[in-house]
Order: sequence, then C-alpha cells, then structure tokens
Amino acid sequence: MLVALGVVVGAYGPELQALVGGRLSSRELEPSGASTDAVSTTDVPWDSRLGNRPVFVDVTEAAGIKFRHSNGLTGRNQYLEIMGGGVAAFDFDNDGDLDLYFVNGNRIDAEPDPKTTNHLYRNDGNWHFVDVTAQAGVAGHAYGQGCAAGDYDGDGNVDLIVTNYGRSVLYRNQGDGTFKDVTAPAGIDHDGWGQSAAFFDADGDGDLDLFIQNYLAKGSTKQAESFIYVGEKKVRDYPSPLGFAGSASQFYRNNGDGTFKDDTAAAGLDKIGKGMGIACVDFDGDRAADIFVANDTMENFLFHNRGAGKFEEIGHLAGVAYDSFGMPEASMGVDAADYDNDGDLDLIVPCLARQSFTLYRNDKAQFTEVSSSAGLAEATGRSTGFDAHFFDFDNDADLDLLFTCGGVRMNENASAGSDYIARYGMSDLLLANDGAGHFSDVSAVAGPYFQRALIGRGSAVADLDNDGDLDVVISNLNDRPAVLRNDTRGGHWLTLDLVDRQGRHNPDGVSVWVTAGGRRQHAVTQPGTTYLSQSDRRLHVGLGKAHFVDLIEIEWPDGTKQELRNTACDHIELVGQPAADGSGLENRESRN
Repeated sequence: MLVALGVVVGAYGPELQALVGGRLSSRELEPSGASTDAVSTTDVPWDSRLGNRPVFVDVTEAAGIKFRHSNGLTGRNQYLEIMGGGVAAFDFDNDGDLDLYFVNGNRIDAEPDPKTTNHLYRNDGNWHFVDVTAQAGVAGHAYGQGCAAGDYDGDGNVDLIVTNYGRSVLYRNQGDGTFKDVTAPAGIDHDGWGQSAAFFDADGDGDLDLFIQNYLAKGSTKQAESFIYVGEKKVRDYPSPLGFAGSASQFYRNNGDGTFKDDTAAAGLDKIGKGMGIACVDFDGDRAADIFVANDTMENFLFHNRGAGKFEEIGHLAGVAYDSFGMPEASMGVDAADYDNDGDLDLIVPCLARQSFTLYRNDKAQFTEVSSSAGLAEATGRSTGFDAHFFDFDNDADLDLLFTCGGVRMNENASAGSDYIARYGMSDLLLANDGAGHFSDVSAVAGPYFQRALIGRGSAVADLDNDGDLDVVISNLNDRPAVLRNDTRGGHWLTLDLVDRQGRHNPDGVSVWVTAGGRRQHAVTQPGTTYLSQSDRRLHVGLGKAHFVDLIEIEWPDGTKQELRNTACDHIELVGQPAADGSGLENRESRN
C-alpha cells in the first residue's frame, strides 16, 4: 500500500475497489506529441456484431482551433490544477452550424494573466472555425471550470454561463454576434468552486432556471500538500478529496423578466456534496425534470422534482447513491439516455481507476447497477474517467459510449522525473454496443488519437458539419483540445431539430420514439448531462439499414402529442410543436 502524507487517504473496501491514495496504472500509450499518422488500425480484426468500424480523424489544427488549456501549474501540486476545463457546442449566431466555446484556467497564486482566456470559435462551415472571442466579449480572465448554454430570456438567442473557481459569469447573447456580462443585474451571485451547470425548466413555467454545481469548499485545498513514494524518493502528488469539506450547489429560479432568484434552500437543493457532474432530466416520467448529482468520494444525489420546482433527495431509495457493493465512488461526470429503449432514462457515471465506470439501468425510477454484465468492468477498470456520452457513433441504431480519461494520481509506470503527461496521461475510451446492451472497448481501432496519452476532461458530442454522424470535441488539461471528425462508414440517420410554440429549439423534456426498420428507439431532449460541458441539443437517431422512418411519436413537455409518418432518412428534420388547438400536426421542414 502506498502512503500519502499530509492528507487522509482512505480505501473503498471490497477487493474490486481502488485505494484513493493508490497510484494508478496506465496502458502503454503514444506520448502526447506522437505523430497522428503513426498508428494503423485498419488491419485489426473487427467483430461485425459491434456495428461499423469507428473512424475518427483529428482535425483540430486544420479546422483553425488554436486554443490551449492552461491549468496554472505551480510545481506544488495544488488541487485546483487537475480540475477543468469544459467545452460547449452551441449555435450562438443562429446560422445552423454549431460553434465551440472552450473554458480556460489561469494562474493560481498570482493575478490572472490577461493573455490566458476562454475562447469562442465561430463555425463558418466546411470545417473552418474562426476565433471571435474578442469581438464577442466572452474572453474572461478567471480560473475557469465549465460552461452551459441556454436561452434563459426567451429572445431566440442562446446565452452562456461560465463557472469559475470564484464568481461565475452569465453572458447574455445580444443577437448581433456579441455577448454582455449581466451577472450582477441578473441576480447571479455564485462565488464558489463551480463545476457543471445547466439551464433547465425546473418548475414548468416555460422559463429556464439555472443550477450551478459546487465541488469542494472554496479555499479548502489552498495549503494542502500530499506526497507519495516512488521507490525511496518522496514525490509530490495531488491530494484526495476525502480530506476536504464539500459544498452545496446553487439553484437560481428564473423570475421571467431576465433576472433570477437564489432559491436553493426553498427548493430543497442545499444538501452538501462534492458535485462534478449533473443530469437534469425526468427520470420517473412525470414530466418534471429531476436532478442527478455525481459526487466525488461520497454518495451521489438524486433530487426528485415533486412539482413546482420543489425537490426531495432520494438517491438511496432510487439505487444511485452507491455502487453494487454499497460503497461510494469517485463519481465524475454523467450522461443520461435510454440505452435499452424501455422508456426510462438510464445513467452512465465514470469513476476512478479500478472502480469500474458505473451503468445504472432505470426501471420505472428504480435503478440497478449493471456495469459488470454490460462489460464496463472489463473495459474501464484501468482508467480514470471524467466525462461520459451515450451516442451512436456508427448509426447502427444502438447507443455506444465515449469516455474522456485522465489521471488524478501519478501513473504507476511514471518515474519521479517524468513529465506531466507521463505522470497523469491516459487514453480516452470508445465502447461499441453489440445491440444487446453489452459494450466492448474499440478504442484501438478508432483512430490514432485514441492511442495517445492525454489528460481528458470536459467534452462535447455534436454533428459539427451536419452530415449525420456525431463528431467529438475534447478539452485536454494543460494541452491542446481535440476536434475529432467522425468518418465512420455508418448506417442511415435522422436528426430532429424540435421547435416549441415560443420558438425555442430543442426545449428540455421532449420525448420522442422513432420506429424504423423494425426497431423502436427512444430519445429525450435534455439540457445538462455532462462534466463541465454542453453537447448538441438536437436529437440524433441512428437508423442502421432502414431507408426511411415509419413513425415518429413526439410528446412535448406540456403533454401535446404529435405523430409524423413516412419520413425520409439522412437529413435534419425541423419539427414545430402543434398549436394548442391541435392544428399544425404536420408542421415540419427538411433542412438537407
């Protein structure tokens, strides 16, 4: 057993659990600077039950993305250095292309460096991005963590919240390519260790409320020191969160006039946690968004929405507080989706190495951990995961999994003099679904990027070129991000861009069933299911070999139902909510 000095480091118990203080093993990986042409994957055998062979191409530099994340390395392994940053894929200029916003860190023990900022890249199409940070007014100079996007004032322009170590910032989109900092006049007074955030309608009044997650108590880790022994040499390493106090998240209720009210305690959301990931979705089918909070080294929370935005914490009762051994995990990010198409949204939660990432199957709001039977224990046990995504990378009509990975404790094969990537770098993971809910690691054949050791944190899945396959954007700690173009030769597809009566695109809580080729798939629009980041809000459905869609069944948050029959595949379908009197049931338009 390794000993960490200066911080209490505890164990999780059963044999399959990891010591938080233990050093983590890593695969033999290409170094960060390795050529992206060095690894060939085409000769690796492929199991056709897993769908189509994945092909992801790193186009970061060619696309014009020059951003580089800075974590303000101090040389003293300050805890803050290993947290952040996030990325958002959202259409800030309403041109139909998803733009990219990257959140940066900064100096830790000195005044912020004015040259170290967040960056906004406008998508001009054809994989060409332009840095518009300065003219848009969203640079920021704080120590950033995450971000979320949503039209909180209902003017048709998507706004932006940036969470920081310190005061979070609310940017109002003015509709002319610029943003305005409205944090104070809007009533946002968040000053903590911000993590993930989400705009969502908690009380069903049509306005987007705001949930900002906090991690540890701000300032609690400033003077913390931790060491391990590498052979006989005493080496600094990052401390465990077990030795520090957590913090309650903050909930801001939208007043409907462009301002918010801090309603955390009144809403029942003031429970102390160590939050890193959130999923604000309806888990029990009552049309009210619940909140799942992934907590680090303590039980997870599930806040059940009892109506009107009043919540009750039921994580223990629902079966999501602990793993199958009854132990808390180092839960990081989270995603929610109906991977088994039974009508309930399931949860995937990445954790610390040797814990296995956790898959919670939802059966009418009662969850069962099925990580081992689904293949996750075998596929993920050696990795530390931060962000997670359910997505159909090959359009074969089942949901696959993506995990960003990176260490928080020194890798087992690192030496005392190793560089930062060698100490904490890991490869990200891509897992393919065999169609029966069992996942296999296919990272080795997904392209050279997945062979590299980096420190992955926030990420977004989005169709950046509107060609029907989902691309990936990954924020890497203290390094360049990765923009991965999906070149997989997959099946047919359909993307739904859903517009409600108020003109809002893809409002949260729209439930959709798609029937094609003898299969019926379920998807739900959702605002925040991530670690620090925001993905494409449009509903993307892989159709496999089906050449058209027999039936699309849509249920809007207010209960309005809509059916669309005999829809062509391989395009983006713009669908408008029917009028209250029932007219407009065929309100739709093909985008491409």
